[in-house]
Amino acid sequence: MDETDVTIQEPEMDAVDATAAIETADDADDSAPFPRARVVRLIKEESNGKIIRSEVKEAMNNWLGDITKKVAKDMGNTQYTSVGIADFQRATKPYDMIEDIVKDRERIIMTAEKLKIDADHLIREMNRFFEVLKTGKEKEE
Repeated sequence: MDETDVTIQEPEMDAVDATAAIETADDADDSAPFPRARVVRLIKEESNGKIIRSEVKEAMNNWLGDITKKVAKDMGNTQYTSVGIADFQRATKPYDMIEDIVKDRERIIMTAEKLKIDADHLIREMNRFFEVLKTGKEKEE
């Protein structure tokens, strides 16, 4: 066979390969703090098959970069010459506690509502008691 007769056929790209190629091309963008394809993949895993707009992908990537900078700055405030896992845990604790804080808020509101109901009941009982003391008989409701 002659070398000129040999043709190389490239396999056709399916939809997954095409999407991966587009996301890989987006990774070349150096302005984003993280590889866009990885951030998009994480978003899509949790978005129940919804279409993610490009501005959301970009905003998520930038927000993650900002959070990473804040955590890194906080970790850098260690008194030691190296950053350890304790520094990481200290720096990320406020972000990990957000869900707990929301739950605590709901619990406190429910407790306050119960206290309000109990206080209203006590006020009614006290008014009724003092009405009996003044008049000598219970007021009919």
